Amino acid sequence: MGLPIRHKTKAVSHKKKWDKNTIVEEAVFVTDYALKNKKEIRKAEALLSKLKTIAKDFNKTTETKASAGAKQFVDKLKSQGYLNVEATSLDEVLDITLRELFERRLSTVVYKAGLARTPGQARQFVVHGHVTVNGEIVTAPSFPTTVKDAETVAFIGSSTLADENHPERSSTQSVIVTEEVTEDETVAEEAAEESTEEVKEE
Repeated sequence: MGLPIRHKTKAVSHKKKWDKNTIVEEAVFVTDYALKNKKEIRKAEALLSKLKTIAKDFNKTTETKASAGAKQFVDKLKSQGYLNVEATSLDEVLDITLRELFERRLSTVVYKAGLARTPGQARQFVVHGHVTVNGEIVTAPSFPTTVKDAETVAFIGSSTLADENHPERSSTQSVIVTEEVTEDETVAEEAAEESTEEVKEE
């Protein structure tokens, strides 16, 4: 367990975890990004909250040193891919969403690069050690991939998946399409049933 004073919160509790719309929305995240469970959403929420807190703290002061730090903070988020290259102000940090964080996951980058046919398959390739970043094997689907790192994502040379003609690889790049979720009671109930056990475990 460790010393309480050294304990760092890696996830946040969800105040609306029993809300129908929240359950449906999170079910969409799990499907679109092939998340292992909803704890990955909690961790992303914790990171998002941390980024926005830092931005708010910078906004509270007008000191020159703080202003320089704010610029470095914005530049860092742009290099990580959380902000677009045109971003210049801290206000844009407050507009970052969970979906933008999930877009930087290694499994998502692999999928968007056309190296896998589905988000789930991309996750499988990463976990099984077929994918490298900057020449090094990474087996964590949630690995935060920077804009620069994304250009180096590839299959390890010894993997059979490195062959473009491998039957498990798609010949065309796939794009994640998020469909609007209706408020239909059946959809909500199905999503609620699938996630009830996971939510209780949290």
